[in-house]
Amino acid sequence: MNLSLRTRLIVAFLLLSVLPLSAVTLYSYTTSVRAFQHAVEREANGTATDISRRMELVTTDVGQRLDQLFESSAAVEGSGTGPPDAVALRARVAPMLGDTAALIDQVEFRPMGTDGQSPAPAPPPPAARGNAHPPVPPPPAVAGAPAPPRPPIVVNVPEILAQVQKPIPKDLSGQLDPQLNEMIRRSVEAGLASADVGAKAAAAAMAHEAQLARAAERMTVQMQGRELQIPVQRNGRMIGHARARLNMDRTLGAILTLARSEQGEIAFAIDPQGRLYTPDAPRRATLESLHVTEIAAAGKTPTRTGEWVVVTKRDPSGLTFGIARPVGESLREIRRASVRNLSLGLVVIGLAIVGIVPISHRMTDRLRSLTSGVRQLAGGDFRARVPVQSADEFGELASAFNQMAHDLEQHQAMVVDRERLRRELELSRRIQTDMLPRAPLRFGAAEIKGVSIPAREVGGDFFNYFELGPGRLGLLVGDVSGKGVGAALLMANVQATLRARLPLQDDLASLADGLDRELDESTPGGVFVTLFIGVLEDGSRTLRYINAGHHPPYVLRGNGGVERLSSTGLPIGLYSGHGYHEARVTVAPGDLLFFYTDGLVETENERGEMFDRPRLERFLVAAHTDGVDAVLERIEREVRQFRGNAEPLDDATLMAMRL
Repeated sequence: MNLSLRTRLIVAFLLLSVLPLSAVTLYSYTTSVRAFQHAVEREANGTATDISRRMELVTTDVGQRLDQLFESSAAVEGSGTGPPDAVALRARVAPMLGDTAALIDQVEFRPMGTDGQSPAPAPPPPAARGNAHPPVPPPPAVAGAPAPPRPPIVVNVPEILAQVQKPIPKDLSGQLDPQLNEMIRRSVEAGLASADVGAKAAAAAMAHEAQLARAAERMTVQMQGRELQIPVQRNGRMIGHARARLNMDRTLGAILTLARSEQGEIAFAIDPQGRLYTPDAPRRATLESLHVTEIAAAGKTPTRTGEWVVVTKRDPSGLTFGIARPVGESLREIRRASVRNLSLGLVVIGLAIVGIVPISHRMTDRLRSLTSGVRQLAGGDFRARVPVQSADEFGELASAFNQMAHDLEQHQAMVVDRERLRRELELSRRIQTDMLPRAPLRFGAAEIKGVSIPAREVGGDFFNYFELGPGRLGLLVGDVSGKGVGAALLMANVQATLRARLPLQDDLASLADGLDRELDESTPGGVFVTLFIGVLEDGSRTLRYINAGHHPPYVLRGNGGVERLSSTGLPIGLYSGHGYHEARVTVAPGDLLFFYTDGLVETENERGEMFDRPRLERFLVAAHTDGVDAVLERIEREVRQFRGNAEPLDDATLMAMRL
């Protein structure tokens, strides 16, 4: 699928913004839920610990009141060391227990025997017997026998509280002290004044937490199931054990009612038998639906079940206290907050897209402008330019494109010029080559041939041989200073002039002097020509010549001798007016004449060494008996091998004649 750059930018922006925003929102929601759940678990665990602490305070308060009950009973009985009397104990239960009386179902006291052992526990009396058991007359005493153990005293606290509120029967009113009866009534009525005596008792215990803590240090209260066991001492001597049976529904209900419920928490307790205690029936139904008893039995705490978090804590008494905290609404609020944040982020992204669209439009327009310019440039229009519309990266790119187009335009112009120059040079070389002799010449007993080794650029080297008339042969070898088209044109002009004048002018010195003056007048300074002009007289075998500053040609004799035809004047056009003189040399059959230009002896190899004249002379001496073709081929081969891969810097011209 081929998408435009603008579409790809928008899609990339969406992917790089929406996906990370969604991931961050999900991560934030997850971490918030986890942190909230941990906070709830800590709060619930603290609440469960508080409930366990309140239970401990209530049981300590009950134990302290029972201890005071027995002390007061002993005082009423009139004995400071003996165990309390049953009648006195029942009379003091309601006033001494006060608010905590509503939390107790039964109080039992087991006195110690004379041997210091407690009697075997007796079965509790049936409820039909009333609030107190009539004392059983002791068996007749036997002289010398130990006193029999006293039976346990059992007090049914709810029955006492119920009967205290009724009119005192006439048969019983005579048995109780009127003042004591009135004190019991006032105490019980004050304890029952509250709508919820259990909650009042628990709250009272909370209010005396520091006092109960100090009492717990000096007394031992053991709770097993629903019973409290308190050792009773009198003047440092153990006189028995008291046992109080708690009303668990009322006790736990009061404690659980006092638990915090600002966040909808439900406090609960579970006894060792698996019975669930809750403040009210609707909350019990909720806890049963959460299966808190199974959670407590499994010991998996804290536990997340549905939209609730359940935390349980097992108490040393065997009870399990717990808190069920609803988290559904809080989680929904967190979820709504996350959705709001995500929606707000998407709105911001939407606004960003609205801003990105025109920006991307401008970007793509500038890219289209650049693309159009590139296409024009690729089509050969090097004058193509694009507008620079900004100073940002697109502006820099447009400026770079315009600079590139300008450079390409100039380069193209240079290429065109070079191509035109190359064609002109090629044409000049062809013209130069066409002006040179193409085939060897036989003139009487003489055979003559020339070779030109071209360089990359055209130069001013030339050679020529032609008949001047019956028995006369003209020889020309020259080299114009410099390279290029100018040197080639001057070479062509000089060669044409000499070829036209040499047949008509026999005086070589005069010919050279005239050419020297003309060249000095018609060319700029610094342009000159080294020139060898020779005329071979076939009859006399005499070679007349003018050497105007040219490298001296060689005459290799048949006997191996070597002669050089030295210079007879300055180069043509260098310093005109100095004149020239004609020289002569006689040649014999078997002699070899060799002519060359400076491009031959100045050829350099890859190490920068020149071919030089001594090396040339050695090769000529070795080949002086060969024919002209063999001599020229050998010299040309030796030069190419010597040069190697080095480029030739100048044309090299060779011409040989053998008699």
